[in-house]
Amino acid sequence: MELSVRAINYAKGNPLALKVLGSFLFGRTTKEWESALNKVEKLTRQKVHSVLRISYEALDSEEKSIFLDIACFFRGHRVDFVKRILDGCGFKTDIGFSVLIDTCLIKLSDDKVEMHDLLQEMAHEIVRKESLDELGRQSRLWSPKDVYQVLTNNLVRFIYTKVFLFICNAIWLY
Repeated sequence: MELSVRAINYAKGNPLALKVLGSFLFGRTTKEWESALNKVEKLTRQKVHSVLRISYEALDSEEKSIFLDIACFFRGHRVDFVKRILDGCGFKTDIGFSVLIDTCLIKLSDDKVEMHDLLQEMAHEIVRKESLDELGRQSRLWSPKDVYQVLTNNLVRFIYTKVFLFICNAIWLY
C-alpha cells in the first residue's frame, strides 16, 4: 500500500502519468516497484516531460494547436468561452476537446478547462523550442513581459494570430 501511495504522490494525480507509471509497474514484484519508484523519483522534469510528450505527439496538428492554446492562454477558463474562441479560429473543438480529455491532456472541472502543471510546463517548453533565440518567431506568447518585449523592441518576425488572441484575452480579463 505504501508503494501505491508513493506512485500516486509522484504522479501528483495526473491521470496520464498514473497510466504510464501503472502500466510500467503492473505485474512487477514489490522489490521491483521499490526500485522503479526510487529511479523515477530522481528523474528530472525534462525526462518527465519527454514521457508525457508521447501523448502529445500522437495528436493531429489541430489537436496539438488546441492543446497548446489551452496551455498558453485558456487554462482555468470556462469551457464555453474557450470553445467559442477556438471555434472562431476554425478549430473543431467538440472532437478536439474529446480527444484531449481521452488522452488525459486536459480535464473539465466545474465547467472550466484544466490541466496538470507538468502538462502546461511541457506545452510551454514545446512553444519555447520553436525559436530559442527569437521570441518573435514563437507561435504563442503568453507572458505579458514577453509580449511587451516583442512589441516594443520590434522583434516580430512572424505575425501569428495567437499573439492577437492573447492580447484580446488579456483585455477581457482586466
